Amino acid sequence: MNRAVTISILTYRRHQHLRRALESALRYADQVAGIIVVDNAAEPELKRMLASDYPNVRYLAAPSNGGCEGRNIALRAADTPIVMTLDDDVELSSPDAVAEVEAAFSREPRLACLNFTVTGADGKVLERDWCHPRPISHAAREFETHFILEGASALSREKVLSVGGYPAEFFLGHEGVDLGYRLIGAGYRVVHTPRVSTTHYAALEHRPGWRVYYYYTRNGIWVSYRSFPPLAATLQVLAYLPRMGFFSLRAMQVSAYLRGCVDGLRGLRRMDRRNLDADSLKHLREIRSERVPFFGRVQRHLRERIL
Repeated sequence: MNRAVTISILTYRRHQHLRRALESALRYADQVAGIIVVDNAAEPELKRMLASDYPNVRYLAAPSNGGCEGRNIALRAADTPIVMTLDDDVELSSPDAVAEVEAAFSREPRLACLNFTVTGADGKVLERDWCHPRPISHAAREFETHFILEGASALSREKVLSVGGYPAEFFLGHEGVDLGYRLIGAGYRVVHTPRVSTTHYAALEHRPGWRVYYYYTRNGIWVSYRSFPPLAATLQVLAYLPRMGFFSLRAMQVSAYLRGCVDGLRGLRRMDRRNLDADSLKHLREIRSERVPFFGRVQRHLRERIL
């Protein structure tokens, strides 16, 4: 029987977390075509561990730590129309996850990405992972979004690759937003669902403290430049940089922030611009119409250390 889904897990030197993610994926082994581990560290030790303890899992070593490029490696390697992508610190926690994913893509031909609900170990929706243009109180609803949860979603392999996949030059930070914009620009849909849930353990191993403030700042400049007309892109960047400056100051990562500003501007000449057309911009405004008001977003960031 031909299976429609592959499960892919991206990892970087977090073996114990990976084991938990693998155990959750293996519960669906008889429902999927295969399970792939993409190793951004290309560790011989991990390859041996998988061969010994998980012989039915396919191991792919990335040529270097390319960040989000590891997800593109999985998409290109899979031979199924749907790829469920997980991070190594994320566990599938819905009993019918694969069936729900297959049903969603069957119902909606234009569906390109199905975002899962992300909870903490306590079962509550994680506010730090809630980046959709809706209040978190809407987590129990299904709705269209422009945000892609890179490590907790299901993708249409063909549709995602047709728009170029994740932007490898981003490494990490806003790569899901960039991909979401390009999918919307191509006429596809990105959806949040409460029908599939995951548990995120938010592991911090091998994650230097500066990197979020550098990459999010740099890539925030790039994603606006790549996707929006010049005036709209400029206004977005002018609104975004002070916010990232505040986060960076609070975390004592001003140096990383400043480097992100400089490298973001320097890198613009290398960017491939695919500005959203008028219809796509209108649709994006409709998707954002229920966004939390500005002061509500400020309160959220003051209340909880999202960044």
